[in-house]
Amino acid sequence: MKTHEWAISQARRLQLWAVGLLEAPSPAGAESLRDVFRRLGGLQLDPLPILGRNHDLVVQSRLNGSHPGDVLSAIHANRWGFEYWDKALCVLPIEQYPMFHALMMAGGESWIRGRQKRLEREHPGALDDVLAAVADHGPVSSRELKELDVAQGDHRGWKLTKAANTALEILWNDGRLAVSHRDRFRRYFDLTERVIPSEHLRNPLSIDAFARWLLKKRVQAVGLLPASGDAEAWAFLRRARSGGLAQELVEREELSLIRVEGLAKPFYAPAGAAETIERLPAPDDRVARFIAPLDPLVWARTGLERLWNFHYVWEVYKPPAKRTYGYYVLPVLVGDRFVGRFDGRYDRTTRTLSVLSYREEPSGLPLNHPAIHRGFQRFLGYLDGERIHVPNGKVWPREA
Repeated sequence: MKTHEWAISQARRLQLWAVGLLEAPSPAGAESLRDVFRRLGGLQLDPLPILGRNHDLVVQSRLNGSHPGDVLSAIHANRWGFEYWDKALCVLPIEQYPMFHALMMAGGESWIRGRQKRLEREHPGALDDVLAAVADHGPVSSRELKELDVAQGDHRGWKLTKAANTALEILWNDGRLAVSHRDRFRRYFDLTERVIPSEHLRNPLSIDAFARWLLKKRVQAVGLLPASGDAEAWAFLRRARSGGLAQELVEREELSLIRVEGLAKPFYAPAGAAETIERLPAPDDRVARFIAPLDPLVWARTGLERLWNFHYVWEVYKPPAKRTYGYYVLPVLVGDRFVGRFDGRYDRTTRTLSVLSYREEPSGLPLNHPAIHRGFQRFLGYLDGERIHVPNGKVWPREA
């Protein structure tokens, strides 16, 4: 098994390339958005809309001209993608549907499978009733099912809900339904064959072939996947790691094994990484990029701390007294360094971005550095704002 020895600067460059952050952001436009989405291989979804939602933030760091709400609407309207599990809830390129269909046929997310038996016991016929209602009235959300009075008995999963809501989740989880679109982040479901283009409903993988494919996809998605630790980044792949699949793929040269100077634990990288690193340009460091809390660059938190010397915990679900940096903090990236982090709020009525705090990292960059200033101006354009309130009391107007 061949192991490659890299400097930290090489490892960071490869990871930035893999996640689409090495070069300057792409030009604005629908085709650029589609290209960014396909290159990333998916976007993790989260409902909190503080500075736009997570998927909006992931895209804005790589694409000029995007705005909150644009991304998911365009993906669904153009049938560029579908929603399903990939480590967490994601929107995924439509070309990947035959692969993930293997996971659907195997039952999908196990905790939703567990809810199915309870639903069938407590509300017999609810699944069939909901499926029939979607067939007759779809696309529908839980709101329309309530209006139709379909499966409205109380059901307790991790919270009290209606049987119809749980039935929608189960039918989506096993592939009988698909998310047609969203309206203010509310999901609308329809029969899968009415959402997914027919060419993507053929030739699903076996579950074993899916595991091999998903491991390579996951490595490509993060660039460098820690061989140990970071269990969340290995979601749906724990058996692949414990069963030796990663080592097998290295031996077959379908993955690369990378050791980085000064770090004890190795990383898995995409196949051909050693050849790729030789042709990569220096990272773009002219403008700061604000990184989403669930960006693929920060998925593997232990790897992030080892390789980037950057400790990041998304504190949004912590009680205020236990937060170190703030509620909705975004890491600030310049070139191949995390140089700071900021907590912000945006007021759409006054079109004002308030920087609640900016924390410079050790050997980072201050708020008044030109790259940071340009980054905030670019971010204000993404929000379609008019001004920025910074912690020293000054106001930065939007620049042309």
